[in-house]
Amino acid sequence: MIHQQLTASILAVALLSMGAAAIALFRRPSEAYRGFWLMLALWGLLDGIIVWPSLLGTPMTPDELRPILGINLALQGAYLPTGGILATRAKPLVRGFGWGIIAAAVPLAVIDGIFYLRAAG
Repeated sequence: MIHQQLTASILAVALLSMGAAAIALFRRPSEAYRGFWLMLALWGLLDGIIVWPSLLGTPMTPDELRPILGINLALQGAYLPTGGILATRAKPLVRGFGWGIIAAAVPLAVIDGIFYLRAAG
């Protein structure tokens, strides 16, 4: 049950990211916003690609999920500072990429954290 809920949560965030980015990019935003929405779209696509096999495979037990979620949380510890660094750069496109990383990483960190605690029992 926890595996399906986790998969559905990540897939929902991925689809929301890609859908919002598609609409925003269609409006031809400024360079900084273009970087933001492009990064959000790419992150959503990557999340969708990562979660897709779990839709087709055998659900994992909480004991199997916990180490994976721990690794994901550790990766968020690298993504967020990287996004912060990029968000402070002078070039608008790079700054937009940084804010896009932050906007994509925060919801995933929350999801991973919640399910990590749930998998722990």
